[in-house]
Amino acid sequence: MDLGARGREGAPAPARAAVTPCPACGDVRTGPRRSVADHEYGMALVATYVACGACGSLRQDPMPSAAELAGFYPPDYHSQTGQGLPGLLRHRARFRHLAPLLDGGSDGGPVLDYGCGNGDFLRYVARRRPGREYYGFEIGDRREVSVLDGGAVTLVRGDIDDVCSVVPPCRIITMNHVIEHLPDPQAVVAALAAKLAPGGVLEGQTPAAGSLEHRVFRGAWSGYHAPRHTVVFSSAGLARLLADAGLADVTVEKAFNPAGLAVSLASVPSRGRAGHIRRGGPSWLVFVAVATALAPVDLLSKSPAIVDFTARRPVDIGSGG
Repeated sequence: MDLGARGREGAPAPARAAVTPCPACGDVRTGPRRSVADHEYGMALVATYVACGACGSLRQDPMPSAAELAGFYPPDYHSQTGQGLPGLLRHRARFRHLAPLLDGGSDGGPVLDYGCGNGDFLRYVARRRPGREYYGFEIGDRREVSVLDGGAVTLVRGDIDDVCSVVPPCRIITMNHVIEHLPDPQAVVAALAAKLAPGGVLEGQTPAAGSLEHRVFRGAWSGYHAPRHTVVFSSAGLARLLADAGLADVTVEKAFNPAGLAVSLASVPSRGRAGHIRRGGPSWLVFVAVATALAPVDLLSKSPAIVDFTARRPVDIGSGG
């Protein structure tokens, strides 16, 4: 018996679930799927990622809600600790990248670190480049505003509306390994683009889908960071997202960050199962050393695993900027 579009006993067939558009480029075509365990913090949850058939960006399917995401970050999550020598080295490397924007042709306007963790990096910057207004934002279940270091840094917890209501128009908004954690990156980037002063810069760093490292390590690739990474952008998908938010002068280029490769190397022994990586101690230093030695291979490839991005809000006609 041919039921065609009907189910058993003549009942209507279940409705096919609507395809969620790619958060990077908006295309509905899909590519391969992959299930990825938590190799870093040992959560039992296995996340499934689907590739965009157009730009190659990856997204979780189903996409976790903001409330679900909040439960994926343990108390010892690395961005909430960041103490000791490893944290200091991360701050120095990130500051070297940000310093040209802080020093080059800027009017000293406000700086926002979106996804600031415990705020240590922002405090580090404020000590080295005093005289600006520094704001940090981290997601929270309610609005909280705190002032640190005698007023040098203001931290806002809550949601995107909370930070946008507190922070003035910014000359620089930085997102260091944050954009890949957002369940709705289009909405957040659009809101941050609107929060930039005319001529202001949005900049950040993120893993890149389709990279050499991604192809080599597959499910053990650190860029998945399952289940905490919701969207892992391809370089093309990231550029499209920034342009669609109305930003100009978009650049996406290779970055040096051996910690990502170190996590990929440390994830291999898990063999696809949940595992735990301690970002400290002799074994971690060995992984970082090996990753640093291999970094030139990634940097010389045409598909780097980590990319830096920058984009600028156009100067509005008649704004006088």
